[in-house]
Amino acid sequence: MDCSRRRLLAGVAGGGLASLAGCAGDRAADETAFTIGLASDPTDTSRYDNWGGMAPYWTRVIEPLVWGTDDMQPKPWLATDWTATDDTTWVFDLRKGVPFHNGEELTADDVVHTFEENILTERGDFVYGWLHLEPGSVTKIDDYTVEFETTDPFPGFPGTIAHNMIDIQHPDADRRAGKIIGTGPFTLEEVRRGQHIRVERFADYWGGDPTPTALTFRAAEDETTRTDLLESGEVDLIYNPSKGRLPALRESDDVRVDAQQSAGAISAWINIHREPTDDVDLRRALNHAISQEELVRTVLEGVGEPARGPISPVIDWVDEDELPTYERDQDAAREFVDRSAYDGEELTCLVSADMDDGRTISQVLESQFDEIGVDVAIELLENASVKDRTDRGEFHLQVGSTGSNSPGADYIMWENFHTMGVDNKDLYEAEGTGLYNLGGEVDDLIETGYQSYDPAAKRDAYVEAQRRIMDAAVVVPLFYQEYVVAADAAVEGLELHPIERFAEWRDLTRTA
Repeated sequence: MDCSRRRLLAGVAGGGLASLAGCAGDRAADETAFTIGLASDPTDTSRYDNWGGMAPYWTRVIEPLVWGTDDMQPKPWLATDWTATDDTTWVFDLRKGVPFHNGEELTADDVVHTFEENILTERGDFVYGWLHLEPGSVTKIDDYTVEFETTDPFPGFPGTIAHNMIDIQHPDADRRAGKIIGTGPFTLEEVRRGQHIRVERFADYWGGDPTPTALTFRAAEDETTRTDLLESGEVDLIYNPSKGRLPALRESDDVRVDAQQSAGAISAWINIHREPTDDVDLRRALNHAISQEELVRTVLEGVGEPARGPISPVIDWVDEDELPTYERDQDAAREFVDRSAYDGEELTCLVSADMDDGRTISQVLESQFDEIGVDVAIELLENASVKDRTDRGEFHLQVGSTGSNSPGADYIMWENFHTMGVDNKDLYEAEGTGLYNLGGEVDDLIETGYQSYDPAAKRDAYVEAQRRIMDAAVVVPLFYQEYVVAADAAVEGLELHPIERFAEWRDLTRTA
């Protein structure tokens, strides 16, 4: 499988689109300013990832202590080093001479204020379990040293806070009022609701002068609209163009198209604590019914990779070669159905109406399950309804994603598959069940991986847990997600990352 950082799908051969290069000169009076078309509205204040009217995931106005390498490892950023002084204590050394956008220098006081007055107080109780921190756990040692006391041993802490939402801001910042004072290479200049965010180069950036003078992040949620904007020359770069128009884009000498396997995966998650999907033979039958290759080829039009497990292999403790293989085999699937206790019951499969290609994916699943004699009814629901039904365990299958927006991806194993993870805990405590938790030795393996400071031991424990999860057919893996970037052929300097929101804009240039 190609898990490379950047995979060039097409260079510059052939023709077929209006000349983007010709439009670029008319569009940009400043050749060092760029416009990016996003698949989500960066000004949508109802979103969980929007601070004071801007999306920190994309804009690089604010920064965390730790960043992530393209092989999903934590690397120094606003912090230059960190040390675990005991099982629950981390000491971070801060980078000296980092200016905020208001000219004041970043110090330990700012880090403590950000965590204690914002991250651990304003962002919800979920943060405590995610970061393993509680209010009062972040303290200043000296002007450039900060101590974090986690609630329990958590070796994945540095990689977990390598996240755009765990950003450091000046105490004078006011997120709710849209007053953003960060340390990033760009400053927030303009927010037009439902339209765009504009940022400008911060000349005193600690990492050196960014090349672009300005970036505009434009809301273009419809893939056809995004692609039209690129073809007309109104934007320089878009994420996830229309799949149906990818062949023409790939053939154009005015466009370059790159793709990157991401840290996300889509699976059909099976409720193993509800009849009749509590029967492992039925679950194995469902796995043998599906052709992941056909799904990627026909529905996704090649944008994605067939999956063998529930977690993307860009994460370093995932090893597909160690997982059981369920190839499409209708005869084997029917034998498993006959061996199971399944007696023609209708299985409910929940799919979010907002999922890209969700309707088509669900139709393929319904058809292929029907071919082995299993009746599955697809329900397309709003996200809130899907969450409500899954929280109550009122489903048999649910098509959904799992992934990571930080290099520290341990929470994927814990939250999805451990009995005390967020997906399972409430039902386990109320009814002694859960959703996707096998319990017992699998819980023990997840705990070993979660608390291990030895990367090899962590990997061994997590791989064995995944092997048992797939042997018990807890999920039907569908595909590992990819994202596609299409840009004016004159635009260079964007390196893709497995976490698409880790885009580095500092080196964007436009050739003549």
